[in-house]
Amino acid sequence: MAATLGLSPVLGLAHGSPAEAREAEVGEPEVRTTTSTWDFEGDARDSVGERHGESLPGVRYSDGSAHFSGRDDSEIRLPFDRHLEPGDGGWRLEVSDVVPGPRTGAHQAIVTSRAVNQGWALYIMPSGELRFWSRVAGQSAWEQLSTGVTVRQGASYDVGITWAPGAVDIQVRGDVSRDLTLDLAMPVINDGSGPVRVGNGGDRGSEFFYNGSIGAVSLSATPRTDPWSHCAPDGASEATVPVVTPPDPAVLDRPGPTDEISRLSLEAAHNANRYVSTTYWDERFADEPGERINLAQRLGNTEYAMRGPAMAAVSTAILVATGAYDPADTGVSEAEARDRVVRLVSSAAAEHRANDPGGWGPEARLWQSSLWAYYNGFAAWLLWDDLSQEQQACVVNMVVLEADDMPDPAYYRDADGVIIRPGNTQAEENAWRSSLSGLAGLMMPDAGNSARWRGDALDLALAAWATPEDVTSSEVVNGRRLDDLLDGSNVWSDGTVENHDLMHPIYMLAFDQNVNNALAQQLTGQLPAAAYLRNVDLTYSALVDLEFPSPPWLPPGGTIYVPGEPTIHYPDGNDWGTTFPLYFAQADVIADGYGIGDGLSAPPGEWAGLHLQAAVDLQNRFADGHTYLDTTESNYRLREERTAQIAAHTYLTRFMNAGTSQCLTNRPFTTPTTDPLLGELEIAEEIIGSDPAAELPAELTAEVREGLDRIAEARQRGRDRVVAAAVRDLQLLLAGADDGASVIGELREAVGSAATCALDLPIRLEAPDRSRPGAQIVAGLTGALADTEYVLVVEDHRGRITELGRIQTAADGAGVATVRLPERPRAGAVTLRAGAGGSAAETRIRLRHIG
Repeated sequence: MAATLGLSPVLGLAHGSPAEAREAEVGEPEVRTTTSTWDFEGDARDSVGERHGESLPGVRYSDGSAHFSGRDDSEIRLPFDRHLEPGDGGWRLEVSDVVPGPRTGAHQAIVTSRAVNQGWALYIMPSGELRFWSRVAGQSAWEQLSTGVTVRQGASYDVGITWAPGAVDIQVRGDVSRDLTLDLAMPVINDGSGPVRVGNGGDRGSEFFYNGSIGAVSLSATPRTDPWSHCAPDGASEATVPVVTPPDPAVLDRPGPTDEISRLSLEAAHNANRYVSTTYWDERFADEPGERINLAQRLGNTEYAMRGPAMAAVSTAILVATGAYDPADTGVSEAEARDRVVRLVSSAAAEHRANDPGGWGPEARLWQSSLWAYYNGFAAWLLWDDLSQEQQACVVNMVVLEADDMPDPAYYRDADGVIIRPGNTQAEENAWRSSLSGLAGLMMPDAGNSARWRGDALDLALAAWATPEDVTSSEVVNGRRLDDLLDGSNVWSDGTVENHDLMHPIYMLAFDQNVNNALAQQLTGQLPAAAYLRNVDLTYSALVDLEFPSPPWLPPGGTIYVPGEPTIHYPDGNDWGTTFPLYFAQADVIADGYGIGDGLSAPPGEWAGLHLQAAVDLQNRFADGHTYLDTTESNYRLREERTAQIAAHTYLTRFMNAGTSQCLTNRPFTTPTTDPLLGELEIAEEIIGSDPAAELPAELTAEVREGLDRIAEARQRGRDRVVAAAVRDLQLLLAGADDGASVIGELREAVGSAATCALDLPIRLEAPDRSRPGAQIVAGLTGALADTEYVLVVEDHRGRITELGRIQTAADGAGVATVRLPERPRAGAVTLRAGAGGSAAETRIRLRHIG
């Protein structure tokens, strides 16, 4: 039967020799195919002389075929070669002159490339049916493709199986012939832990024995001629990429902080990245010559295949983007480090379902995939100009599909307080989903669905860290009224979290994935939304000061943070291991950077020093900077990649927030505005247009609107001095208005937030520059201390000082007072001063007598 199929290889580009080729058409790249054929005419030699097989004693050769006895020692082992595995441009398996013996009542493996939960196999089923099996990325079970052919003892069959992305063609020729095309998503290839086996099968090659003979086996594989072609819309030769707004260069170009917490954060990040850049890369990717790397096809567990490289990539990307990458430490140039990030993130994106119909994701069908997409997307966004247009298209498509197909918020308990997922909070899932949605909205602020993505990010974040009390709260956070938004809760009232059937401190730290959104906002120059830090203070307080007496909790009882030590107490146990100081250090740096932790027994900065030093001490045990000695310390398979990601995000948090008092915004995000000042003033715009504002005097309403318009126009024209003056004028206008109306207080808060958080306004005293002696004047303060009483005095040219009255500022640091000037002097200049402790301002008034 061999002549029927001819053992003809598919055509394509080869990774290396030996190979066969066809002549390329004009304008095409040369197309080559890597091929090996084993004709079993007395041995298992490869016809091209490179990949000779090994026959075990139970194999017998005669009549141009290998004969298998159905025993464990009856097997031919062909050397594994990743270039002969499916997963690139195309792949073909041909098996000729298959003559089955009697049925054994079990599966019979004709030829397989199986390792544990990986690879492919051609079987005769117990029923006698011929069936092709393949593991598929993102799928827990084997895909079984039936040929519909039941083989007959003693009959001869030729089988050809051709895979191209998304589909497989199967040909069977014999006493029954069949041609069929079936869907087949992204195959999970043998990772090299086992050979290709002929006549034997199973994950370990110790089962599924074949009873019969085989004439020959051929394997051919074709790499992609264009690794990114599927990312171009409608198959266009050039990708049309939606407009992406990268991070603000001015934010990333700032000098790195040098305080002790920052130094330790950077040391931990450098150590972890040294491991990622050396040992990790050398073991996993050093033999990958092409610009695109198969990722999802490497392992049956798609999390391990996709999440690990994504976390490694984001570790390097953060250091490079912030100017903190150290080529002397890693031995890898910055140019090479950038290239590695680009290869990893664009390869992962190209394998996503958005770009490959058989690929991984999105979150609605593959749990956790939006987290992997976030890591890859964030790393790509940080180094956006390093990606080609086609690679950018791959990343955009991935982020867009994940954001468009985002599940609704999920809950541990429902709105009535009934636990609906016992032992399994949904806080972490909601938080990582929020990260992806937030990234999409920031990357592509003008995209059609951007407003929805921004809204999803806020909704998911609030649901992630919602307590039972939030479900009935009328509080409005970033335009969301909690009792209208929330259908349940995920965090206990004391800030603790239950997961894996434990009160789990590790999962109490998952608020870091909400904070990813805050960091991304800051990278675009925006103020971070309050929703992304909501209830973090509650959970952080529980880590530091909440008591867990023993019993009922595990001995010795006490708090999760052990006073004065880096040790962590797990009151209910920890199923991940024993040693996670860097995880908790990230929480400390978040709390310190965003002003969380007032009134605790020890401040976040103190805990950060303890936990960071403990993390660095663990890393310093090893020359390559990795953290863990064994699975006792951490049993997570991706523990080193996760450590590198946490270390980098910890440093980024410090880079963005060290030495600052970070403001949070409560703006509703109803527009794509990224300017922090105009974003804050959107709150004032909404207030002045609300029903309660209709009760204000029409003249005041008009003046407020005019002030807001003046600020917006000056901001858009880049007239900073006019902006500052207009903001001060608006503050003083509101400070002098009748504060009996609550809407005035809301307006003052909104404009004050803009002045305080988006502008650097020093204290200033306003008064008429000309007046007459004894006149009544209005004096106003802006940029002053909040809620402070200032003494207002006047000093004449003789040095005589007269107290005129007091100015009381509100929370916005603004206040006005009406005072009367002294009758003398009758002319000349006087100095008006306002002071409260070390805070003071003054202005000059020229006096002249008016008859």
